[in-house]
Amino acid sequence: MIAAAVAFSLSVAVQTSFAWAIRRFFVAAEGVQPGMRAIARLGAVSAAAQLVVLAFSVATPPPTAFAVSGALSLLGAMLLFWSAVAANLTRPLTPPFSEDLPEHVVTWGPYRWIRHPFYAAYLLAWLGGAVAGAQPALLLSVAVMGALYVRAARLEEAKFRVSTVALAYSAYRARTGMILPRPCRARAQGQLCVTPGVGTKT
Repeated sequence: MIAAAVAFSLSVAVQTSFAWAIRRFFVAAEGVQPGMRAIARLGAVSAAAQLVVLAFSVATPPPTAFAVSGALSLLGAMLLFWSAVAANLTRPLTPPFSEDLPEHVVTWGPYRWIRHPFYAAYLLAWLGGAVAGAQPALLLSVAVMGALYVRAARLEEAKFRVSTVALAYSAYRARTGMILPRPCRARAQGQLCVTPGVGTKT
């Protein structure tokens, strides 16, 4: 029961953080685009479903392994989300599906390993809720929201390719994964693996 209660509390905190970002963090200079509206509305429905399932799971706890695993995923989502916010405090980002061209490349914080830590955090939260509640139906949220995030990420990367920072982003893209960290893949024996913002590591 304790693990289920922790998972529910983390879900509330995570969803509150995501809602705050939509309203207060992302800067929509040209107005909210239809794609962002879809993310906000479907996200609200998915969040409500997740919270209902996890609230019931406190009274009728799922297997402890599920609750603990889900809680850890939700905690990871929270940490990843706020580290991405911290990396962009001086220059907040525009919302998904915005039409502006990027003017800088962020390569610090979680961006050292993945190009889209916000989307990764969102997916980790949806997956964590499904696991914590031991409810396969919630995996629909992972699939639907994941499709929207991947679409948004690809559009953002297309904007980078025609921006003034295209070359810098191309080099950065070659060293990092989109949603998941990219394993170090040396091209030749003994070659060092370079991680942006960190230096070199073997």
